[in-house]
Amino acid sequence: MKRFSRILLALFLLLSVVSFANELSMVISVTGPFQRNFNPYSSSVTGYISAGFIYETLVYANTKTGEFIPWLASEYKWGAGYKEITFKIRNGVKWSDGTPFTADDVVFTFEILKKFPAIDVTGVWKSGVAEVTKVDNYTVKVKLNVVNTLMLYNLAGIYIVPKHIWSKLDDPSKFANEEPIGTGAYILENFSTQVVTLKKNPNYWNASKIKVDRIRIPAYSGNESAQLAVANGELDWAGINYPQIEKLIQQKKDINYWFAEGNPVFLFFNLNKDPFKSVTLRKAFAYAIDTDQLVQIGMTGYAAPVNPVVIKSGYEYLISQDLKNMWWKYDSATAEKLFSQAGFKKGKDGILTKGSIRLSYDILVPAGWTDWIAVCQLLSQQLQSYGVDFRVTPIDYGEYLQRIRNKDFDVVLSWTNYGATPYEFYNNFLNSANAYVGSNRSGWVDKSTDDLLAKIKETADVSVRKVIMSRLQRIVLENIPAVPLYYNPVWFIYSTKNFTGWPNAKNPYVEPRINGMDKVYLIMNLEPVK
Repeated sequence: MKRFSRILLALFLLLSVVSFANELSMVISVTGPFQRNFNPYSSSVTGYISAGFIYETLVYANTKTGEFIPWLASEYKWGAGYKEITFKIRNGVKWSDGTPFTADDVVFTFEILKKFPAIDVTGVWKSGVAEVTKVDNYTVKVKLNVVNTLMLYNLAGIYIVPKHIWSKLDDPSKFANEEPIGTGAYILENFSTQVVTLKKNPNYWNASKIKVDRIRIPAYSGNESAQLAVANGELDWAGINYPQIEKLIQQKKDINYWFAEGNPVFLFFNLNKDPFKSVTLRKAFAYAIDTDQLVQIGMTGYAAPVNPVVIKSGYEYLISQDLKNMWWKYDSATAEKLFSQAGFKKGKDGILTKGSIRLSYDILVPAGWTDWIAVCQLLSQQLQSYGVDFRVTPIDYGEYLQRIRNKDFDVVLSWTNYGATPYEFYNNFLNSANAYVGSNRSGWVDKSTDDLLAKIKETADVSVRKVIMSRLQRIVLENIPAVPLYYNPVWFIYSTKNFTGWPNAKNPYVEPRINGMDKVYLIMNLEPVK
């Protein structure tokens, strides 16, 4: 009997070890305690958790490889000259409460995005979707009112929600979704303001791909506390900056990093306000900023330089060589001339002034983002010599996004989602439909720009797209809607102590982002260490 008890105890301990080994700890954000809001269309941190882990899309657009991978749709097909897409809905998928997933859920999701534009974050209805109809229980047809060869990228950002639950809501954009029901690989196991725990969905349609049984996501109030957790070996995945990470990996052999070239970071002006409507003034800022210093000191050398037309490596063939004479670079003498040409002179206090306008503003930045705060402090120091006063103002991340959407800012350090191609980037950055509410954070609104962006979607011919891209580059260089500073790294520190199969520079199968579908695709490639 005692021998049998010892065997049971040994088995129990073995199972406990296995269970523990299959738990992954990761950082989603460093902005403080969590709020219980698992709406996948929310900008909250828990919204980021639910998007991908709990809720899924019809197709997954891998921004690193450019590949479209069928997901909740088992297949899709273009028709009617790029004005129609038919999706075959994957059969046998269930919501985590056991309800079957059907075409009704897909059509319903599109309908609420139309009725409540605040949650149409990828702008599918503004981008040309005319009608979404159910053909049968497992077929959905999306009809467009314009040709849009890039529409799949928009559709890949739509998280399908359950009709049987969300149809009872008055306003889904305000739904906190405290008990999320999704189709995804994970379900909510436990919530506190300090830790969110997800566990594997036992009925997941692609369960064989999921080897990580549990995901533990602690809350951190800044980079420093998360960095300490990395150094102590408490995290498997950390999407944070870590100055001199090279020294740590020499001491901890199971810790590695890959800081891939990510989204571009800009100094955004509120173009709805004076004096930032002045192109000459915006051009002065472009010449005044030493971006090399921002990269080397503010971003501790981990960010990548950006060119004025923001076209990434791999797409150099789209750069208009005949426009390179319009590219700007740091030149303090030219900056001073341009500030003067914009009508500004130093007042008695040393601040550049034009009538009642003083170049003295708060520059908004998310609290806890120590690397970006350091960049803002450097910007403030650089511009001070010209007579520009930028007061570094860290604020809560939710408030930060809301103030941009409400046009309640003067200048802000922020980013634009690049997407898989420069075509996507230009649409995100310049389309008036994205003004303030999307990645067009300066609020650039221009009909000729919108017309060119529409034309690029009407063709799949690279030579035609190249001509259009040249015209868009001219608009950027002549108008400088915002000043590009650098490509932010996709911060990615990982440990091989508990899991293998992580992406890296030699095997870049995905950008290791903590938001969107990328993170669950990454999880599917992990294997527990035995």
